[in-house]
Amino acid sequence: MDAVGVWHPLIPPPHKSGCRATCYHRFMPPRSKICIIDTNALLNDPDVINSFSGAEVVIPAAVLKELDDLKRRRTDARVRYYGRKATRMLFEASRNGRLIDGVRLTNGALLRVDATDTFESLPSDLDPTRTDDLILALAYTYEKQPGVHSTVVTNDLNMLLRAEALGLDAYRFEGKLDAMKRRRRGFEEWLMDEWLIVVLCLIIAALAASTIFLYTAKPAPGLSAEIPGLDAATLRDLGVSSQVLERHYRDRLQQNPDDVDALTNLGNLLFDGGRYLEAVDQYTKALTLRPGDADVRTDLGIAQIRLGHQRDAVKAFQQAIADEPRHALAHYNLGVALAQQGDRSEAIAQLETALALAAQGSVGVPVSDARLLIQELKQQVSVSSSTLASP
Repeated sequence: MDAVGVWHPLIPPPHKSGCRATCYHRFMPPRSKICIIDTNALLNDPDVINSFSGAEVVIPAAVLKELDDLKRRRTDARVRYYGRKATRMLFEASRNGRLIDGVRLTNGALLRVDATDTFESLPSDLDPTRTDDLILALAYTYEKQPGVHSTVVTNDLNMLLRAEALGLDAYRFEGKLDAMKRRRRGFEEWLMDEWLIVVLCLIIAALAASTIFLYTAKPAPGLSAEIPGLDAATLRDLGVSSQVLERHYRDRLQQNPDDVDALTNLGNLLFDGGRYLEAVDQYTKALTLRPGDADVRTDLGIAQIRLGHQRDAVKAFQQAIADEPRHALAHYNLGVALAQQGDRSEAIAQLETALALAAQGSVGVPVSDARLLIQELKQQVSVSSSTLASP
């Protein structure tokens, strides 16, 4: 408890009589503190991994998969930005060791990735095949270990309430709290404190300027061998130019025309460059080889919307939903396409389905945009009904 009587989220609250009897004596060894980070907390502020000094910060492998899936989807730009930032921070941390074994951070915390996906003696309402339930199962398993206290760190109200219902400690991380509490420094004071960073930035800028022609003129040798598994968006964030990436993926396709990942990444690259017709061609080839890929099918539909081919887009989204009924982005984009076609009622239904899936933990849906569009469509339906009813 701090000076004003507020319990810190990582310290278990005192138990009332009738609850589990736990006596905290001075000589009693402290319980190991483990913070399990939810996807929504990372997307809200990737710096959450640096916010729990001295604790063990655990990223479930399922969260990494959601971040990886997010990079390949046409979702809100801000969400994709924070997803890429979280990936870069974990990538930088991995330079100091294997994340699966644990990497010590500068604040004394231990950052670790946990790939556990099978559990024993779980409550009946937890299904580890669902990402949210797997995170809760991981926290529940840690909490049952002697001398361990686990906390679920999330920005999702549903996850927070479910954690509390399971008797777990939950902390709603809203991000950037430390920055709000720090006093504002003047420029001279800031320069005195951060002069080394300024000098390093100038050196890095000079080096970048002297080598930029090399990176834009020809592909880096062994690109696929040095950085396997990274998609086009992440590679661009790491400084590889679009021209280099396009040549790289076309070379891969020349060697293997059935390289689905190269087709998908090339399609994403062309889409981001505004070359929608070429992107449609690459997505179509990828779907010929992997017809059940709902993510690629959704990207195909979005590219067709950009070309003005709403009917083809609707078919693409409907097929994506048939392949993966809980694909929130497919429902959202189907609602947008139907709204453009004038089918307001069905558009509202699809948008509301997307919001419901987002509330259950699906990431990437621009929730505020969906709510605004639903409101506009309902107003249009109301006006049309009033016009028809009037004599």
